[in-house]
Amino acid sequence: MDEIFVAIDVGSSKTAVVIAENTDCGPVARGFGVSHSEGVVRGIVVNIEKSEQGILRALTMAEKQAQLKVKQLWTAFGGNQTKVFKSHGVANIPRERGIVNPTDVARLIEAAKSVPLPQNTQIIDFAVNDLIVDGRHGIIDPVGMTASRLEGDVLILVSQMAPVSNLMRAFEDTGIIPIGVCASPIAAAQAMLTDEEKESGCVLIDIGSNTTDAIMFKNNRPQIVVTIPYAGESVTHDLMVGLKLPRDKAEEVKQNHGCAVEKAVPVRASVKIMGIEGSEQHTVKKRFIAMIMQARLEEIFSLIRSNIDEGGWKLDNETIPSGAVIVGGSSQIPDLAALGRQVFNMPVRIGLPGDTNPVTEDMNTTEYHVAWGAILIAEYRQKNKDKIELEHRKITALWNKIKLWVLKKL
Repeated sequence: MDEIFVAIDVGSSKTAVVIAENTDCGPVARGFGVSHSEGVVRGIVVNIEKSEQGILRALTMAEKQAQLKVKQLWTAFGGNQTKVFKSHGVANIPRERGIVNPTDVARLIEAAKSVPLPQNTQIIDFAVNDLIVDGRHGIIDPVGMTASRLEGDVLILVSQMAPVSNLMRAFEDTGIIPIGVCASPIAAAQAMLTDEEKESGCVLIDIGSNTTDAIMFKNNRPQIVVTIPYAGESVTHDLMVGLKLPRDKAEEVKQNHGCAVEKAVPVRASVKIMGIEGSEQHTVKKRFIAMIMQARLEEIFSLIRSNIDEGGWKLDNETIPSGAVIVGGSSQIPDLAALGRQVFNMPVRIGLPGDTNPVTEDMNTTEYHVAWGAILIAEYRQKNKDKIELEHRKITALWNKIKLWVLKKL
């Protein structure tokens, strides 16, 4: 194998690993594995030893399938502790060159990242929001353009240092070296949204176990990132309270009998459930189950809408004609897309990794979209790094030729 990329997504309910080989057609998955997570709450490692066990289980499955031993990887990082702000960077183009090269773009991003941060925080990822060449906004790829000044707005994603450090420790204790970090919402969007959706306008909604992420694209650029502390576990908790069930039974009811739209359930449909230990089995209307679930899911969608509105954008057909793509473990709740269409009044689809990228059937599930997106980001950034290194080698070779010519003239 020529070049291998490995990515991991350590979530509150599961840990997923993807091992991919870079080919002429892009990354191809060679191994993948998923395991139940313990010791992680709302994306934060709270028990390093238990989180290590989940990492090793998923990693071992992927390694066995790919028939190789992983030594380093990229990790996705998310959760409610991630904050986003916009920064501006500038890179002046040397007059004697007058053409933008990959190094100029890298200098702009580094300038945007060189800003004062709140105490005990660190940058975990970035996303270019707009590129400006000599005052012209909306430039997608400025490399090769004639210019004297390159500017850019960059979304900076930061987190408290402690959660990041604890995650890194969990990797290091397993003998794995983390070589890159990308934000979970950005990774999910990279895996799940098409170029057409990013261009016309689309919002990706990732309903995880403890948190829900939303990232809105317009003109092929991320415009706003939102994280709210309600997700699939919130729905389970509501069922626990409303049906007086232990957590495992409430989760079972959600998965086997749940629905996102109350009116979509037949009026007479019911199910027999066993309550808390010692209570008798009783019959519950499925519409009542759906009513509980719909209330929480509507709240999640409404919070996404209000947060995006507060950020200066609108969730409507005119602004984002491609609508919303819902992913994550809770995306499989029946009629969730229908509820999304009711709340947002725009197109909504449920997404899987295979919708936009060729993946095997076993990997085309709700578990792997973030890890697969991290693979795609790692490959893209490695490609840019290679371009910059090639450029530097060319400049060094040119200067060596000039120095040799000068020495010969002396």
